[in-house]
Amino acid sequence: MRFVLLAVPLLAVALSASADDKKDVPKDLVPFQGMWQAVAGKKGGEDAPKADLERLKMKFEGDKLTIIEGKRENTGGYTVNAKADPKEIDLTSPKNEIILGIYKFDKDGKLTIGFVRGKDTPRPKNFDDKEGVYLTLEKEKGEKK
Repeated sequence: MRFVLLAVPLLAVALSASADDKKDVPKDLVPFQGMWQAVAGKKGGEDAPKADLERLKMKFEGDKLTIIEGKRENTGGYTVNAKADPKEIDLTSPKNEIILGIYKFDKDGKLTIGFVRGKDTPRPKNFDDKEGVYLTLEKEKGEKK
């Protein structure tokens, strides 16, 4: 059984806006900018297989998010509420479905995103929910932290 964290139904990439000029990027989105590699993941309390993590990347560019799973790419968007506790992220799929999630940046610069998939599913309240999908990402080498 293949462990699919975010990719296909979640959202993805084929970016139309350029975030090279970060002055045009809203302040709350600046820390996300760049290419991120999945380094850990859990779904339903089970660890993601290493092979699946190695194939999964996320590219944040402006308010666009590209999910790259091997050779597959999908484009969507995202918004954040950095004032919420925990911080909130809303992911928009290519079909305009909204997936409610939470996020945090660790002291080492890693980004963790958690969400529960399914229509009318509430946003997770913490990062320990066994029902959710949790993905930890690390900026690729050469990307600014």
